[in-house]
Amino acid sequence: MNALTRDPWLDGSGVRVRRHRGPSGRTLYVALAPGGPGGRRRALPGNGGLRVVTGAPPSGGARRLGRRLAVEMLLKHRLHRTGFSGAKLLVTGAAGVDEELLAWIAAVLGQHAGRLYTGADMGVTAVDMERLARLSPYVLNAVGSRAEPHASTAAGVRGAVEAWARGPVAGMRVLVHGAGKVGAVLAAELAAAGAGVLVHDRDPAAAEVPGCTAVRDWTGAEVDVFVPCSVSDLVDPALARTLRCGAVIGSANAVLADEEATLRVLAERGILYLPTPLVGAGAVIVDSIEYYAPEAFRLAEPHEVYAFVRATVGDAVRWLLDAASDLSPAALLRERQSLSAPVPVPGVPAARSAAGPEERFCGLRFAPAGLADRGRPTGGRVPDGAAGGG
Repeated sequence: MNALTRDPWLDGSGVRVRRHRGPSGRTLYVALAPGGPGGRRRALPGNGGLRVVTGAPPSGGARRLGRRLAVEMLLKHRLHRTGFSGAKLLVTGAAGVDEELLAWIAAVLGQHAGRLYTGADMGVTAVDMERLARLSPYVLNAVGSRAEPHASTAAGVRGAVEAWARGPVAGMRVLVHGAGKVGAVLAAELAAAGAGVLVHDRDPAAAEVPGCTAVRDWTGAEVDVFVPCSVSDLVDPALARTLRCGAVIGSANAVLADEEATLRVLAERGILYLPTPLVGAGAVIVDSIEYYAPEAFRLAEPHEVYAFVRATVGDAVRWLLDAASDLSPAALLRERQSLSAPVPVPGVPAARSAAGPEERFCGLRFAPAGLADRGRPTGGRVPDGAAGGG
C-alpha cells in the first residue's frame, strides 16, 4: 500500500479507466478521477496530459499507470485549486504521433463534450498539440500564447526550491536529473540566479546546459537539492540510501518507486521530499489561467505568466512547510482540504479570497499590473453545469 492509498479520496479505486481501440492497433486509455469531494455542487472538468508510449508497454500495465497518473493530476489540481479534476490520456501501440492518431484522439475528446481537456505529456510535442487544437476545442496547452507549458513547470519548480531554501538560490548546489524541456530550462535559470548546477541526462549532449556542469556519475554528488525532471520510478529505496542532499524537489511525475518504503528511507536520512503534485504543477496552473481567464492569458507577457506560477507554487510550499507535520502527498492534501481557508495570496483582497469556490480558482487570480490597460475584460469563466471530470 503506498502513501496515497491511505486516503479513501485518493486510493485510485475511484479513478475510471476507459479503453478505446483505435486505428493501426493503437489503444487509448482515458483515466478520469472523481470530479470533486462529496457535496460539491458542480463537478469539475477533468484535465491531464496526453502521453504516447512507444515501444514496450508500461511496466505494470497501462491501466495501472493511467490510474496512478490521474491521481497525481488530481493532487496537482486540488493542491493548487485550479478548478479541474484529475485525468490522463495514455496511448499505447503507436510508433509516433500522426494525423490519424490525432484525429482519433480529437474524436474521443469530442465524446466527452467539455468534460475532459488535455495537453502535452511525454511523447508529444507542442507542435503535436497545436495540430490537435485545430481538430478539437478541448486542448489546453498555451495554444495561441507565447508562454510555454514546460517553462511554466520550470518556474514552479524554481519557486518550490526557493520556498524550501527560504530565499534565493544563489550559492546553492543543485543536481538536475534530466535535461529535457523542463530540466534544461530550469537548470539554466538556476545557474543564472547564482546556483552551482550539475546536470545529468542519458544523452550526454543534452546535459551540456550553458552555465552548468554536465555529469555522468551523479549518484554520489553532494548537493543541497536533487531535482528529478526525467522519468517515473527513478527514486527507489536503494537510491534513497545513496542520495547526498537535503531535499528532493522535482517535476517528474510518479518519481518514487515503492513509495512508502522510499519515503521511509528518505525520512530516516533527514531528506525532505516535496511531492511532485505540489512542485511540478506549473502547466496545470497555466491551464487554469487559459481556461478561466482566457483573455487575460492571451494578453499577458510570458514572464508575467511564469512569475505568477513561481509565486503560486512558492506560496503553497511555504504554507505547507509551516503547517504540515507530514509531507506525504495525502497528508499535504488533507492540510489543504478546507476550501474555506485558502492560502493567502499577495495582492488578492481577503474578501475575494473568501468568496465562492470559483473565485478561488487560481486562474482567476491572474491579474498582472497594467493588464487592464491592454484590454483585459472584467470577470472570468466558471465551470459549466454539466458533470465533468469523472
